[in-house]
Amino acid sequence: MKQYLKRADDFLGRALGLAVTFLLAAAAGLGAYQVLMRFVLLQPSTWSEALTRTLLIWMVYLGAALALRTGMLVAFDVVRVVAGDRLRKVLSFAGLLSSFLFFFVVAWFGFQITDRVRFQNLAGLEMSIAWAYAALPVGATISAVTALIMIGQLLLGATEQKQPSRPVD
Repeated sequence: MKQYLKRADDFLGRALGLAVTFLLAAAAGLGAYQVLMRFVLLQPSTWSEALTRTLLIWMVYLGAALALRTGMLVAFDVVRVVAGDRLRKVLSFAGLLSSFLFFFVVAWFGFQITDRVRFQNLAGLEMSIAWAYAALPVGATISAVTALIMIGQLLLGATEQKQPSRPVD
């Protein structure tokens, strides 16, 4: 069971890292395109700003799962340093459970709001705004699954919640 959770965690981490990197690169490229079109060629683009905004929204919501996975979303740093192993595990469990419940609620309402706005279009793109809103339920669902994987690893003793790396003083 431990190896399956580890494989799922590794796969999810790699997939999220690639997706977030691609989304950031695409948003940066579109931002450069906007500047070129507007200020150099004096022909502002009507669609690139809306697409850049949508890509950034997706990047943030997928990045939340990546941040949770690396232990950088919610941290009890001071207590973790001072606390013993048992209290550290209890606090990690409480934090992960809280994160799971939060992301579950966001996913639940995200699905509802995405369904409600599916007939509206993004200005300049002529595509449903639901594609932008879908970042909420998709990102939150992935984050909730990530929290469940981490809870499973914590309960099985496979690994403790990853602590964020600190710069050397």
